[in-house]
Amino acid sequence: MRSLLAFLLILLLFFFAYNFYTYHKLSSAEGAYKLAGIPSSERLIAVYHDSNFWQFATYNPKTQELKVYYINQNSPLFFRTKKTKTVRTPLNYSPLALHLKLLEKAPKETPALLFAGKWYTKENPPKFPTVEQILKQYDNKTIRRIAVLYAKKELWIETYLQVNTRAYEVGTKDVLVIPSFGNTSEGIWVVETPQGMNSTKTVYYPGTKIVGNATPVYLGSFVLNRKSIESAFYEALSNLSEIISFAKIEVYCLSPRADVDTVAIKRYYWGISMKKYFQFHYLHRDTIKVLQGCKTTR
Repeated sequence: MRSLLAFLLILLLFFFAYNFYTYHKLSSAEGAYKLAGIPSSERLIAVYHDSNFWQFATYNPKTQELKVYYINQNSPLFFRTKKTKTVRTPLNYSPLALHLKLLEKAPKETPALLFAGKWYTKENPPKFPTVEQILKQYDNKTIRRIAVLYAKKELWIETYLQVNTRAYEVGTKDVLVIPSFGNTSEGIWVVETPQGMNSTKTVYYPGTKIVGNATPVYLGSFVLNRKSIESAFYEALSNLSEIISFAKIEVYCLSPRADVDTVAIKRYYWGISMKKYFQFHYLHRDTIKVLQGCKTTR
């Protein structure tokens, strides 16, 4: 009996010692990165830090996999939680690879984001491309679709709406979405232009962009008229409320219309971005009618 009690005491001490060790490691970006166990074949492209948890986004150029790691520990009395999300992407994220030395410069303020070589906070948020800047580039040009992806917090990939037995894509699964911290209703932009039967997909981030060839989401295409959709995009962005954690605002041609459609997740909790499927009651939907008689091209 004594030997059993001694064994249980040692086990309990080991439990607390290990948990205090991991909790201490999560107090720094370098320690959290090591605990995440990220393989050397994956290149770090983004880091997000909020109260008691970290996210690391990586890209593997050989497998073309985009991955997000989530690691959390609320207290030394509990084990840490680790989750991952993985998706294949036609986009080359290699130019956004970060030097691990940047982890040492993580700010004390949270939430914080490391992206494209810079740390951002709520006081110094990333500056996303504006509606006007993007639409001006594509005015009177043929496109398959154009979308802005908004995240209030966290790093997002591959998110779906579950309706009965079917799943509908909420975001753009093979694109990494970075947060705005809720300071602005702007986000990253995704534009698909026809390239034969395929598409050229261009993603616009703060201060940079990446490009790749992709299978089109929508086969139809249309000539973008800036004047007809600019105000609708601004209206859709302004309609995003404080409870929205993620949203996709998108225009594509579904003949005879090309409307501005919004699909948004209307709640937030720590680690919500790691959830793959959301039930219908999580979602908010809205449509702003803009282009009657949209002409579809092939």
